[in-house]
Amino acid sequence: MPIEARLTGYPRIGPHRELKRALERAWSGRLQGAELDEQVAALRDAHLEVQRGLVGSAVDDFFLYDEVLETAMMLGLVPDELASAHPDDPFGLLTALARGTPQREAWEMTKWFDTNYHFVVPVVDRLPRELRPLPWREPTDAADSAWAILGPYSLVKLSKRTAGTDAAALASGVGAALWSWVRERGAASPGFRLQLDEPALGLALTDADRALRDAAYEGAGALGLEEPPTVTVQFGAASEETLGALGARGLAVQVPVDRATDLAKTDAWQAQPAHVISVMDGRSVWPDDFAAARSVLQQLPDDGKPVRIVPGASLMFLPYSVEGEELPPGFQFAREKAAALAAWASALERGESVAVQRPPEAEWPEVGELTSRGPRDARKAAQADLDLPRYPTTTTGSLPQTTEVRQLRVKLGRGEMDRGTYQAAIDRMITDAMHWQEAKGLDVLVHGEFERTDMVEYFAEKLDGFLTTRNGWVLSYGSRCTRPPILAAPPSTDEPMTVREWRIAQDAASKPVKGMLTGPVTIVNWSFRPPGVADDRLFWAVAQPIATEVGRLVEAGARVVQVDEPAVRERWPLPTDDAEERRAVYARGVRAALNHVFNQPSQVQMHTHMCYGDFGEIVPLWSDAGVDVASIEFSRSKDDSYIRQFYELFDDGHLQIGPGVFDVHSPHTPGAPVMTDRLDHFRGFMAETDLWVNPDCGLKTRGWEEIERQLGDMVAAARQMRELQPS
Repeated sequence: MPIEARLTGYPRIGPHRELKRALERAWSGRLQGAELDEQVAALRDAHLEVQRGLVGSAVDDFFLYDEVLETAMMLGLVPDELASAHPDDPFGLLTALARGTPQREAWEMTKWFDTNYHFVVPVVDRLPRELRPLPWREPTDAADSAWAILGPYSLVKLSKRTAGTDAAALASGVGAALWSWVRERGAASPGFRLQLDEPALGLALTDADRALRDAAYEGAGALGLEEPPTVTVQFGAASEETLGALGARGLAVQVPVDRATDLAKTDAWQAQPAHVISVMDGRSVWPDDFAAARSVLQQLPDDGKPVRIVPGASLMFLPYSVEGEELPPGFQFAREKAAALAAWASALERGESVAVQRPPEAEWPEVGELTSRGPRDARKAAQADLDLPRYPTTTTGSLPQTTEVRQLRVKLGRGEMDRGTYQAAIDRMITDAMHWQEAKGLDVLVHGEFERTDMVEYFAEKLDGFLTTRNGWVLSYGSRCTRPPILAAPPSTDEPMTVREWRIAQDAASKPVKGMLTGPVTIVNWSFRPPGVADDRLFWAVAQPIATEVGRLVEAGARVVQVDEPAVRERWPLPTDDAEERRAVYARGVRAALNHVFNQPSQVQMHTHMCYGDFGEIVPLWSDAGVDVASIEFSRSKDDSYIRQFYELFDDGHLQIGPGVFDVHSPHTPGAPVMTDRLDHFRGFMAETDLWVNPDCGLKTRGWEEIERQLGDMVAAARQMRELQPS
């Protein structure tokens, strides 16, 4: 049977992060108007052309910031006051919604399913009237390109609705606007192709979810397109019932190859106008198993319908290309995965084999036992000599990574500066940061992390077992990119990784300075992980060198140590039909890894930090950790439910918590009175002695002028709270 290779997404940042640079030039005012439009159009054309060169077709998923946000904008689901302020400036409107303004906070940002990509959460207060593509989203009308948009079901599930906005009515309204526009477009451009991204359809659906899906797709039949639209389901898998319901409306729904054999025996399979089968792990840099995919595809009945093989997820979660990287043979990034997919399609049609070179495999250790850190009241007593005031103030780690900081690393990497000169410059920045923080009135200081490119990559470069890249950038949100390392073997190190910088900082300060590390779960979850290795073994393996490093800081004299774990929630298995067993393995690994790392002497105050995610289900995983203080994002989400859960979690007393009082991803500061109100809110269920005051995340993306204002307001809010009588 004929088999065609298709992509469902590709890295839009470009081979050298061209989109990042264009966006940041636009936000700085250096690229405006027609020049911005021309550059965006050229980047979009290049995005499509590279895909055509690899697989013979393309998916037009060129969103400037985020698919969820831009789909909501195309449907007019934006606040009236912002729409009025930017009547002919969609890029300005996007910027205000995503990044905020000095006068207005941005919409909330949270994690995209179980990835380190973030999306902007629309707040919907109306039903859409029509869909109007943004200027950079106007379809190209190329017959070999599929135009991508977030599907109506997922848009409703991923948005927040104001009181009185009914979910079913919204789903129906979004669907109606979309189907009306598609019919008009198809009539004007008969070759128009459509891709509907429906990641939420791969999760387990309740009766209410199924009703919402049916409302969204009620009018999707007879769209008049020459090719059946593709519905991508890139997390989990669509149910047989969903397959049948959407297939009956002429939509081809993505299914994973390991479910194809069973589905092929059902009426739902027969209802499909085309078969879209995911045969590759679109989020893994390891090569995929051609023989296993071929075995399944050869057994499928040839019903005369088109067969399209696709990656399981958009390749946007992978770096652009392995070209120029010093990696063992066998690893594949986006370009190599796409080329392999095309080769697979050709080999399958000809009945040939494909040789696959695989990187070396490693042995991973068994998980260790839990041990108690001791009673919470005894730890508080042992830490009392830190002599902190009520509402102690701190930041969550990084300080601004200015052009000067980045240029130091560039010069060191190019050999234009020796290591001694580089370290002297970093030491000066650390010392200056200590004086600056003490002058601002902060109570627990941070060294600033000027030497760190990224909170995971920095440790990966110092640990055996990890592979790092020069240009392996992956989009995290907006224009922010990270370089995820590759976890190839159990990591280890014989040298301290953070002690030197902590000593420089503490020697320059009269107040306690936090030792700063990234935790083992976050390091694993923000790395490319080896296939077939259970979560618990990976977490435990990485916990070993991190726990050793915490011990080194303690031995050097650190009394406060922060182990960041923003990604504990990130890879928590999604609520699919097979989630229970996988969650048990994940939970066992998190408990063991955190317990091992945080199990330090009682006099050491152990902190952690979490941000941008729905933490509710993973709160119990912290019950054995022995953490004393947690800084937790609050300012964007305004959701205190998981903070309440964390506060009440422990049997031997309460967790001390610093709810983030301002959003670090925006130039906006809510001001000292708003921060005071936010702190006062938490006095309703938390003891004053358990409340800390901090931003909701690190400050590396901000400028010194901005944080001068933001932290000044934060310290003023803490001082105002101290003037209140104890409750």
